[in-house]
Amino acid sequence: MSKKSSTAPGAEGTNPDEQEQAVTVRARVLVSCAYGNCNDVIDIDQALAETLAGQLDTNPAAVEYAESLVKE
Repeated sequence: MSKKSSTAPGAEGTNPDEQEQAVTVRARVLVSCAYGNCNDVIDIDQALAETLAGQLDTNPAAVEYAESLVKE
C-alpha cells in the first residue's frame, strides 16, 4: 500500500482534513464496470474500494492471481 500526503503533518495554517493521508490500494476488478474489465488490476483509493465490494477485490491473493493471467 502506498500513502501520499499533500501537506506536512503539523504545518501551521493548514486545514486538519488536508493533513489526512489518502491510502491507495491495488484491487482486482471482478466485473466489467467503470473501473475496468474483469481481471484488470487497478490502483484505487482504499475508502472507495471498500464501497465497491462485489465489483472489486483488494485481497492480495486475488490481485496476484489477476496479475498472473496472460492478457491476449
